[in-house]
Amino acid sequence: MDNLARVDTVQNSGMDVWSVSRLNQTISNVLQSESLLQGIWLEGEIYNLTYHNSGHIYFSLKDDRCNVSCTFFRGANQKLKGLKLQVGMQIMALGGVSVYQPRGTYQFNVQRVTLAGEGELRIRIEQLKKKLHAEGLFDPERKKDIPFLPLTIGVATASTGAAIQDIIRVARSRFPGVNILLAPCVVQGEGAVKSICNAIEALNSPELDVDVIIAGRGGGSFEDLMAFNEEAVVRAYANSSVPIVSAVGHEIDSPLTDLAADAYAPTPSAAAERVIPVRDELEQTLDDADYRMASALNQRLRNVRERIHRVASAGVYQNPLAILKHPLQRLDWTAREIHSKMQAIHVQSSRELDRFSHLPMLFGRELDRNSRAYSLLAERLDNYSPLGTLQRGYSVVRSETGTVIRSSSELKVDQEVELLFATGKARARITDLRQEW
Repeated sequence: MDNLARVDTVQNSGMDVWSVSRLNQTISNVLQSESLLQGIWLEGEIYNLTYHNSGHIYFSLKDDRCNVSCTFFRGANQKLKGLKLQVGMQIMALGGVSVYQPRGTYQFNVQRVTLAGEGELRIRIEQLKKKLHAEGLFDPERKKDIPFLPLTIGVATASTGAAIQDIIRVARSRFPGVNILLAPCVVQGEGAVKSICNAIEALNSPELDVDVIIAGRGGGSFEDLMAFNEEAVVRAYANSSVPIVSAVGHEIDSPLTDLAADAYAPTPSAAAERVIPVRDELEQTLDDADYRMASALNQRLRNVRERIHRVASAGVYQNPLAILKHPLQRLDWTAREIHSKMQAIHVQSSRELDRFSHLPMLFGRELDRNSRAYSLLAERLDNYSPLGTLQRGYSVVRSETGTVIRSSSELKVDQEVELLFATGKARARITDLRQEW
């Protein structure tokens, strides 16, 4: 009973009681949202390494005092080419901290792995890559076209390396007559950066008339290829006025010169194949074009001959005036047709006029009838007209305001009135009024 009472007290006290799942979920969210714990490089020694059937890799990293569990999921470790993780290997891992919620333990989720000795260099290369990309040094708009048939190929590589031998071998097998101009340079170690830049600059000299440059070296370790990730060399590739092909042999990571060059190839041999066409193929192409052109010209010639033959055998060629024969006939037919149609229209119009030949007589009759009716109406109008009455000896009496006087009761003694006659007017004064007639 005491235990039940305590539980009821806690439930009814309004306390915010968390579940274990909520706690682990909250910790996971906090850790994964903390920028200081994400996107960091972690260095340590591998132990407890497991390659799981699912493709995930599980291991721990340790130093001389601590260790941490790491997960390298399949989607991320697919980029791990050419590098097999082993127990005891010292590596640098890029990733972030997360929580494995079922156990409530934190772990380090790995996104990328590199050997510890290369780590700092790779970070520096990545920073330089971002910087040059922001400048637009790798933009496609800067790329120049590789010439289709270069006459002179400049090569910037070691004079004693396998790269120049491979380029010469491929070039001579594809196009024996091509000119190869070597600008020897150091391709690794001390002095390599300046030497490569000087070689590229020399091959850009207008006096040499170089059509395309192949700059690079054969394969090597990550450290051996570092010269082609240096800023000065990358800028030398990008600033070359002559089209340049980056030909640095590599197995995993491409050097930055591949991004700065106008084109790139995985090996010097591939670069030579990229810029040098096969002479036999060109000759075959020319032969095919020559055949097609000859066939087209022969067909054109046949067509022209056929046209000339048709013209020469036509009657108009022997008698040029014959060309007017058919137009003249068509003109005669048209003239006769027009004349015939005009006659038909004339006859039809005459018939239409004949239909209205009695109109003048009808008009005269109608005019006489309307004239008699008009005279009768005029006579009647005169009979009813006040002027007609006046003509018969009557007159009209009007007051000073122009009102017609119809009765003597409307008059006063000494009142002036106006008398209207058939012709003329007169004024009179009333001296006497009588009511009887």
